[in-house]
Amino acid sequence: MNTHFERGGAAAHAAVTPPRARVPAPGRRYERFGLGRGILATLALLAAAAACDLLDDDQEYPSVARVEITGTAPVPLELVVSDDFQRVANVDQGERYTVLVHADTSQVELDFVKEYDIELARRFFVRLTNHSAEVASIVLSVAFDGEIGYTQRANISEGGALEFSEIFFGT
Repeated sequence: MNTHFERGGAAAHAAVTPPRARVPAPGRRYERFGLGRGILATLALLAAAAACDLLDDDQEYPSVARVEITGTAPVPLELVVSDDFQRVANVDQGERYTVLVHADTSQVELDFVKEYDIELARRFFVRLTNHSAEVASIVLSVAFDGEIGYTQRANISEGGALEFSEIFFGT
């Protein structure tokens, strides 16, 4: 394949150069792959439109979080709820923490049901803790606009807790 042509120009070069080694002429590199400038422009417009849809804030977010606690507990349980919190990750240790910026804490008797307005916050946090030496057998459920988002049944001993949080997409 190392044939030397003194004259012959492009035809001679094409005859000895393998097809994959050929370099396309300037301005024709996309046409080699079947993609013209019009197709590239269309793809760019479609990508931009998809990005706008992802950033569009017209999505339906829940406006109400309903907490329901049933079961048996010898004493009231501590309930902490918040719609103002952040999640923080410790990448080195592989842990995730929830940092409460503002929260409401109360002692609740079972069977407890309460609704919370989360329309503006688009996030919700709940922690239920047993501070009694006796075990509490409970079911903690959280529903968003009537759809169950979390349900957990547990026997909680002293100092034990159930915790749930949800941050809705886009916030």
